[in-house]
Amino acid sequence: MKRSMFSAVIVLMAILFSCKSPSAGSANAADDFKFSKLIYHLSRCNGTCPSMDLEIDNNKAVYVNREFYKTKSTIDSAGSGRFKGTLSQEQYNKLIDVLKKSNLDSLNFTPVGITDVSETTIIVYYNGKRKYLHSARPAPEANELITFIKSIGNDKNLERTTEVKELETGN
Repeated sequence: MKRSMFSAVIVLMAILFSCKSPSAGSANAADDFKFSKLIYHLSRCNGTCPSMDLEIDNNKAVYVNREFYKTKSTIDSAGSGRFKGTLSQEQYNKLIDVLKKSNLDSLNFTPVGITDVSETTIIVYYNGKRKYLHSARPAPEANELITFIKSIGNDKNLERTTEVKELETGN
Protein backbone atom coordinates (compact mmCIF):
# COMPACT_ATOMS: atom_id res chain seq x y z
CA MET A 1 0.00 0.00 0.00
CA LYS A 2 2.81 2.40 0.90
CA ARG A 3 4.58 1.55 -2.32
CA SER A 4 1.51 2.25 -4.52
CA MET A 5 0.79 5.49 -2.61
CA PHE A 6 4.42 6.58 -3.10
CA SER A 7 4.21 5.72 -6.82
CA ALA A 8 0.98 7.68 -7.17
CA VAL A 9 2.56 10.73 -5.52
CA ILE A 10 5.61 10.50 -7.81
CA VAL A 11 3.40 10.24 -10.91
CA LEU A 12 1.22 13.14 -9.74
CA MET A 13 4.30 15.30 -9.06
CA ALA A 14 5.73 14.45 -12.48
CA ILE A 15 2.48 15.49 -14.12
CA LEU A 16 2.22 18.73 -12.16
CA PHE A 17 5.82 19.80 -12.77
CA SER A 18 5.69 18.97 -16.46
CA CYS A 19 2.73 21.29 -17.05
CA LYS A 20 3.49 24.91 -17.84
CA SER A 21 1.53 27.61 -16.18
CA PRO A 22 -0.25 29.99 -18.59
CA SER A 23 2.30 32.69 -17.84
CA ALA A 24 5.39 30.47 -18.15
CA GLY A 25 5.27 30.37 -21.93
CA SER A 26 4.69 34.06 -22.51
CA ALA A 27 5.89 35.59 -19.24
CA ASN A 28 3.56 38.56 -19.00
CA ALA A 29 1.08 39.95 -21.54
CA ALA A 30 2.95 43.27 -21.40
CA ASP A 31 6.15 41.45 -22.43
CA ASP A 32 4.41 40.48 -25.67
CA PHE A 33 4.11 44.13 -26.72
CA LYS A 34 5.06 44.47 -30.41
CA PHE A 35 5.70 48.08 -31.39
CA SER A 36 5.56 49.07 -35.07
CA LYS A 37 5.23 52.85 -35.27
CA LEU A 38 4.21 55.96 -33.35
CA ILE A 39 3.03 59.22 -34.91
CA TYR A 40 2.56 62.36 -32.86
CA HIS A 41 1.13 65.73 -33.82
CA LEU A 42 0.95 68.84 -31.66
CA SER A 43 -0.86 71.72 -33.33
CA ARG A 44 -0.21 75.40 -32.82
CA CYS A 45 -2.31 77.30 -30.36
CA ASN A 46 -3.56 80.85 -30.70
CA GLY A 47 -0.28 82.15 -29.31
CA THR A 48 3.38 81.10 -29.18
CA CYS A 49 2.87 77.38 -28.50
CA PRO A 50 5.21 75.20 -30.57
CA SER A 51 3.94 72.75 -33.16
CA MET A 52 5.40 69.33 -33.82
CA ASP A 53 4.93 66.39 -36.17
CA LEU A 54 6.94 63.31 -35.20
CA GLU A 55 7.30 59.70 -36.24
CA ILE A 56 9.22 56.90 -34.55
CA ASP A 57 9.39 53.44 -36.12
CA ASN A 58 10.43 50.05 -34.80
CA ASN A 59 13.90 50.51 -36.33
CA LYS A 60 14.33 53.39 -33.83
CA ALA A 61 14.29 55.97 -36.66
CA VAL A 62 12.98 59.39 -35.64
CA TYR A 63 11.65 62.09 -37.95
CA VAL A 64 10.40 65.38 -36.59
CA ASN A 65 9.15 68.63 -38.09
CA ARG A 66 8.84 71.29 -35.40
CA GLU A 67 8.23 75.02 -35.17
CA PHE A 68 9.00 77.25 -32.21
CA TYR A 69 7.76 80.83 -32.07
CA LYS A 70 9.37 83.99 -30.69
CA THR A 71 6.09 85.82 -31.04
CA LYS A 72 2.66 84.81 -32.27
CA SER A 73 3.77 85.37 -35.87
CA THR A 74 7.59 85.03 -35.74
CA ILE A 75 9.19 81.60 -36.03
CA ASP A 76 12.32 80.92 -33.98
CA SER A 77 14.40 79.41 -36.78
CA ALA A 78 17.24 78.20 -34.52
CA GLY A 79 15.25 75.25 -33.15
CA SER A 80 12.64 74.97 -35.87
CA GLY A 81 12.79 72.78 -38.94
CA ARG A 82 12.94 69.16 -40.01
CA PHE A 83 15.18 66.74 -38.13
CA LYS A 84 15.98 63.05 -38.12
CA GLY A 85 17.92 60.66 -35.95
CA THR A 86 17.93 57.32 -34.24
CA LEU A 87 16.80 56.50 -30.72
CA SER A 88 19.42 55.06 -28.43
CA GLN A 89 18.62 51.61 -27.04
CA GLU A 90 17.90 53.28 -23.70
CA GLN A 91 15.44 55.73 -25.29
CA TYR A 92 13.77 52.92 -27.24
CA ASN A 93 13.40 50.80 -24.10
CA LYS A 94 11.91 53.82 -22.29
CA LEU A 95 9.45 54.36 -25.16
CA ILE A 96 8.29 50.75 -25.01
CA ASP A 97 8.02 50.94 -21.21
CA VAL A 98 5.96 54.15 -21.34
CA LEU A 99 3.70 52.73 -24.07
CA LYS A 100 3.07 49.61 -21.97
CA LYS A 101 2.30 51.71 -18.87
CA SER A 102 -0.14 53.82 -20.91
CA ASN A 103 -2.48 50.83 -21.29
CA LEU A 104 -3.18 51.66 -24.92
CA ASP A 105 -6.03 49.17 -25.21
CA SER A 106 -8.10 51.14 -22.70
CA LEU A 107 -6.62 54.64 -23.16
CA ASN A 108 -9.04 57.20 -24.59
CA PHE A 109 -8.99 60.95 -25.14
CA THR A 110 -12.20 62.92 -24.65
CA PRO A 111 -13.03 65.12 -27.63
CA VAL A 112 -13.18 68.82 -26.80
CA GLY A 113 -15.10 71.46 -28.72
CA ILE A 114 -13.53 74.52 -30.29
CA THR A 115 -10.52 75.76 -28.35
CA ASP A 116 -7.56 78.03 -28.91
CA VAL A 117 -5.11 75.62 -27.27
CA SER A 118 -2.88 73.04 -28.94
CA GLU A 119 -4.44 69.78 -30.02
CA THR A 120 -2.62 66.49 -29.50
CA THR A 121 -2.85 63.50 -31.82
CA ILE A 122 -1.15 60.19 -31.12
CA ILE A 123 -1.35 57.23 -33.48
CA VAL A 124 0.31 54.02 -32.32
CA TYR A 125 0.68 50.80 -34.26
CA TYR A 126 1.26 47.88 -31.89
CA ASN A 127 0.36 44.19 -31.60
CA GLY A 128 -1.23 44.32 -35.06
CA LYS A 129 -3.55 47.15 -33.93
CA ARG A 130 -3.85 50.87 -34.60
CA LYS A 131 -4.74 53.23 -31.75
CA TYR A 132 -5.85 56.75 -32.65
CA LEU A 133 -6.07 59.40 -29.92
CA HIS A 134 -6.92 63.08 -30.46
CA SER A 135 -7.91 65.90 -28.13
CA ALA A 136 -7.10 69.39 -26.93
CA ARG A 137 -7.06 67.93 -23.42
CA PRO A 138 -5.42 64.49 -23.49
CA ALA A 139 -6.17 62.02 -20.72
CA PRO A 140 -3.90 62.35 -17.66
CA GLU A 141 -2.92 58.69 -18.17
CA ALA A 142 -1.06 59.83 -21.32
CA ASN A 143 1.00 62.56 -19.60
CA GLU A 144 4.14 60.45 -19.23
CA LEU A 145 3.91 59.29 -22.85
CA ILE A 146 3.38 62.83 -24.17
CA THR A 147 6.23 64.22 -22.07
CA PHE A 148 8.55 61.49 -23.34
CA ILE A 149 7.53 62.02 -26.99
CA LYS A 150 8.12 65.78 -26.66
CA SER A 151 11.57 65.14 -25.17
CA ILE A 152 12.47 63.07 -28.24
CA GLY A 153 11.03 65.68 -30.60
CA ASN A 154 12.96 68.49 -28.89
CA ASP A 155 16.24 66.55 -28.72
CA LYS A 156 19.08 68.87 -29.73
CA ASN A 157 21.12 65.88 -30.99
CA LEU A 158 18.77 65.25 -33.90
CA GLU A 159 20.33 66.15 -37.24
CA ARG A 160 18.75 68.75 -39.48
CA THR A 161 17.41 67.30 -42.74
CA THR A 162 15.90 68.55 -45.98
CA GLU A 163 13.76 65.42 -46.23
CA VAL A 164 10.07 66.20 -46.31
CA LYS A 165 7.95 63.38 -44.96
CA GLU A 166 4.16 63.40 -44.94
CA LEU A 167 3.01 61.86 -41.67
CA GLU A 168 -0.34 60.18 -41.21
CA THR A 169 -2.88 62.44 -39.55
CA GLY A 170 -6.38 61.06 -39.87
CA ASN A 171 -8.73 58.99 -37.84
